[in-house]
Amino acid sequence: MYVIITRDQCNFCDDAKALMKGNGIQYVEYNIQSKSSAWLLYLLKRSSITTVPQIFNDKGTHIGGYTELKEYLTC
Repeated sequence: MYVIITRDQCNFCDDAKALMKGNGIQYVEYNIQSKSSAWLLYLLKRSSITTVPQIFNDKGTHIGGYTELKEYLTC
């Protein structure tokens, strides 16, 4: 299952989720503004990742953000 890391009021996050739904891709979402997902914000900062969405495929490989997901799905 794909993983998408998001935040509130993020158009690119919404677009990425819509793109995955439109392609029939199941995913689990973690919102960095949620208390239960706050640990992810720490990991992102430690990895020098400063933007969301961040998307990982079903094998755990980092795809990137919305633009990279769009390219990934067209290949």
